[in-house]
Amino acid sequence: MTGTVPPGSARVARWLRPFYLVAGLLSLGVGVIGIVLPLVPTTPLVLLAAYCFARSSERLHRWLTSHRRLGRYIRDFESGRGIPRRAKILAVTLSAAAFAYGFSLVAGNPIALTVLALVAVWAMITILRVPGYRTTGED
Repeated sequence: MTGTVPPGSARVARWLRPFYLVAGLLSLGVGVIGIVLPLVPTTPLVLLAAYCFARSSERLHRWLTSHRRLGRYIRDFESGRGIPRRAKILAVTLSAAAFAYGFSLVAGNPIALTVLALVAVWAMITILRVPGYRTTGED
């Protein structure tokens, strides 16, 4: 099954797979750094890595979805369940803090403020559109 795309994922032109692989590795790397560094998002970057791996490497996608700590979130998201409500609230809160800090850095530049505001609105809408679910003691 080497070189095949996991079930349920999009078929990708062979020449695009290296780009998806590099994007997945970078996303996963920064996402893992975000586990220990405040204001660096983890959940969206790990989900992006899973998306990229599903289009580039069946082995890495399988490894990530079966990971002891991260796999459940990815499987829940890919199945349409969404992300835990706590993770969603944390993502919105930390993103808002990061964007507020960003606004303070570019306060004198109206073009940069506009671009950052558009990115902030897009990011918040994206996070809020993802379904959230309450975790129970069993999850």
